[in-house]
Amino acid sequence: MSNQAPATATSQPPATAEGFIGKPEVARRLNKTIRTVDNWMTRGILPYYKLGRTVAFRWSDIEAHLQANYRVSSRNGASISSV
Repeated sequence: MSNQAPATATSQPPATAEGFIGKPEVARRLNKTIRTVDNWMTRGILPYYKLGRTVAFRWSDIEAHLQANYRVSSRNGASISSV
């Protein structure tokens, strides 16, 4: 008989070595304001996890989503537009 608890499904994303980052760090990495990050979350531009009242991001998810769905234009400053 094993003392281990059975694995159960949870609403939390799987843990990785990368970990999660918050809105201020996402804004810093994208060189945008926190308000822009909020706006992009609402518009579906940035993937995120909502854990209770906490919002968390995985940087690799953000990079993959932006590369797959948007292109970056360097004309008159960087901007993101859909593909």
